[in-house]
Amino acid sequence: MRGVVVDSAGGVPIPAAHVRLVEGRRTDLSHEDGAFEFEGIPAGKYTLIVQRVGYRPRTMMVEVTGGKVTTMRVALEAAALQLAPTLVTASVDERSGREVLSATSVVSGAALDRQSAGTVAAILQNQPGVSVTSLGPVTARPVIRGLGGDRILMLEDGQRSGDLSALSGDHAVAIEPVTARQIEVVRGPMSLLYGSSALGGVVNVVREEIPASRPDQAHGAVTLEGASVSRGTTVGGYSSTRVGPLAVRGEGSYRRSADVQTPVGRLLNTQSRTLNAAGALSWAGTAGYAGASYRFYDSDYGIPGGFIGGHENGVDIRMRRHTVRGEAQTNRAIGPLTSVRATGTITQYDHEELEQSGAIGTKFGQFQSVGEVVARHGAIGPFALGAAGVRAQYRDIVTGGTLRTPSTGDQTLAGFIVEELGSGALRAQGGVRYDYASYEPRRRTSIFVGGERIPVEPRSFGAVSGSFGVLYDLKEIVHFGASVNRAYRTPDFNELYSNGPHLAANSFDVGDPRLDQETGLGVDAFVRVDRQHLRAELSVFRNQLDNYIFPSSRGRAELGSQGTRPRFQYTNEDAVFSGAEAQLELALTSRLVVDATTSLVNAHFRSDRAAIPVFTGTDTTFVAASEFPPFIPPLNGNIGVRYDRPHSFGGITIRWADRQDRVSDFESETAGYALLGANIGWRILSGSRLHTITLRADNLLNRAYRDHLSRIKEIMPEPGRNVNLLYRLVF
Repeated sequence: MRGVVVDSAGGVPIPAAHVRLVEGRRTDLSHEDGAFEFEGIPAGKYTLIVQRVGYRPRTMMVEVTGGKVTTMRVALEAAALQLAPTLVTASVDERSGREVLSATSVVSGAALDRQSAGTVAAILQNQPGVSVTSLGPVTARPVIRGLGGDRILMLEDGQRSGDLSALSGDHAVAIEPVTARQIEVVRGPMSLLYGSSALGGVVNVVREEIPASRPDQAHGAVTLEGASVSRGTTVGGYSSTRVGPLAVRGEGSYRRSADVQTPVGRLLNTQSRTLNAAGALSWAGTAGYAGASYRFYDSDYGIPGGFIGGHENGVDIRMRRHTVRGEAQTNRAIGPLTSVRATGTITQYDHEELEQSGAIGTKFGQFQSVGEVVARHGAIGPFALGAAGVRAQYRDIVTGGTLRTPSTGDQTLAGFIVEELGSGALRAQGGVRYDYASYEPRRRTSIFVGGERIPVEPRSFGAVSGSFGVLYDLKEIVHFGASVNRAYRTPDFNELYSNGPHLAANSFDVGDPRLDQETGLGVDAFVRVDRQHLRAELSVFRNQLDNYIFPSSRGRAELGSQGTRPRFQYTNEDAVFSGAEAQLELALTSRLVVDATTSLVNAHFRSDRAAIPVFTGTDTTFVAASEFPPFIPPLNGNIGVRYDRPHSFGGITIRWADRQDRVSDFESETAGYALLGANIGWRILSGSRLHTITLRADNLLNRAYRDHLSRIKEIMPEPGRNVNLLYRLVF
């Protein structure tokens, strides 16, 4: 298959365009003369997607006949509005974003350059429904529709990252975003493919770490970045090439930053240093591929002090992750199956929290092994396509230091099937999943809960989750979708068995071995408009969570060697999360685009909560329990105008949030704010290499504000004015 990519206005060749053959999972960059080529393509029908920043993407259906060369001319139209198709891999198969049966956001290409940041969560904070919670800049983690922790699955190429970031706010996500090709956010029932606990959604960082095909030429990217607010520097890159029958990919990055500056001073002990390296090798042909990769992630970072009962100068954290992954997929038909993929991952993760003396205060170690097999099929009877799979996981978690949570081993086993009906204007999708999990604490103790001692014992859980959704296309312009899903979440070992101080979080965490599993019934509906000059999506949702698990403080405190600290008791409570999200991109001209998003979450407990007796040291008082779950984002959004040409771009944005006075136990209200930002950039072609320079300013007016989801908002406001300079080379 051969072709040339040209500008539709003058027929001038366009180099450095990303050309993707969807069914073969093969990619190429157009050369200096705009040419591209794929060799050894079996006869059949294929979807070809061509994308280049500054131009509107184009999708073509191509038929390849045996023994002949298929040639084509692909004309791209210069446009600031990047409409679909953007591939979304967090679905049954790769497809355009407008064809997904869930509310979806994708950050890639020019948007990834404009929003570049040190964490995945910071990159996604302007996406509808997404907020950020943190205990310092390095520990940022996404919150979707008011839900966080392991209710949000963090994936790399569809596999869990293997860290313990969902455990506590001081644990960073061990994923480096600088080498990502795109980042996807999937809300709603499609999360069933990856785990029943993903009530909030799935964040998938796509890199194609194990190459699925041999590149027709070497390609990759190099990135240099600097940020003034923390004197931070980042260098990173990756490259893929072919060596005989093998595809080889290498990746590396280094990131360093000092303490963050706020409008009222320096936020002490927020420095960081992160090293990331990976290598992969695979045999890839028309029949499929088989390969393996190794990834090393090493990060040292600080957690600021100043909490109630916390260390005055904060805590330092050392975190390391080793991951070995193997993957194989056959693309040859096996009966009704179109492909079968098997994946195995082994991860060793270590996390140490250090006191100022250098002594280890808290320690976590996790060994995790995962095996997964997923089979996909095409049209069978009434089903247009579908997937079925099984997943098994074993974890051995070792705890140490002052942490009294016992070391725990757990095993999980899951099986799922997702089927899709129809291929025209009306499509439906249904799925069912069964999960089994068991926990085995290494040490048998007891925990004082609600006035009685509860023995720490093994627990096991099992439940069925499922979803059903429909999508209706009206003249391929307006898309209506709705879904209903039942989700299920197992309490984590920390929620079951913790009983003692957590150094970096500056809290006294108490589990409950009697906790019930969490179940949710969710309803989601959306309307999506996809026209040449307009892209818009409005979605509404309601999630009813029975036995919602959360750390309740209710004003209680625990006396420790550093003074008092909040006592958080994990407990079950029925809750409801409902809200709406909207996103709009409107092209006023071929160069000028207005974009805006807004998100609203309302959450409350379903039953009245009685006042709780609290012993103050001299007498007992009663504290009224809040009717709201903790860390719920206020009404928020952003609005901006951007100007985009193939060789230059720029824009201004306003990110805003309303006040939040619907607070939970041990939370304080936060005021609303509005922040001004701006960016300008240039794209320079040199042969088939694309150089991009992006200059961005955040919080341009250096306004002091406090984010409601920040766990350190009582100490200091959020970062002040930041000037970010990014250079990216794509070759």
